[in-house]
Amino acid sequence: MNPDDVVAFLRTSSEPEIAAAVDELGVGAVLDVVFDGMADRFGVRPGRLPGVLAFELEHGGEQHRRGVRLTEGGAQVDLAPADPRATLRTTLVRFLRIAVGAQDPKRLVVTGRLRLSGDVLWAATTLASLKQ
Repeated sequence: MNPDDVVAFLRTSSEPEIAAAVDELGVGAVLDVVFDGMADRFGVRPGRLPGVLAFELEHGGEQHRRGVRLTEGGAQVDLAPADPRATLRTTLVRFLRIAVGAQDPKRLVVTGRLRLSGDVLWAATTLASLKQ
């Protein structure tokens, strides 16, 4: 499946369909692909405030934690983020839909289906830079 097909699937499929696909592929494999891609998309940003953005993603009754360590020189996946500057908490399926623009993170925050803690302004600015 090419990246365009994956994006189309995540944008058009229901949450149960996406959850079933994640189960079939394996949570670890999905997280590896998504977070490696995120680290690449953050890229080099002179003047970026450094920190770790942690993600706590629930799927199948289990919590899966990953992070992205950001510096001016780039970003690296952090498999065991400690002392994050900010933490994002939601389900893995919602996170995947946010990542492809199929769900509005602001709306999810307002409805309590996405929680941010720590330096929320830094997290929002950091996530916004991901789209550029």
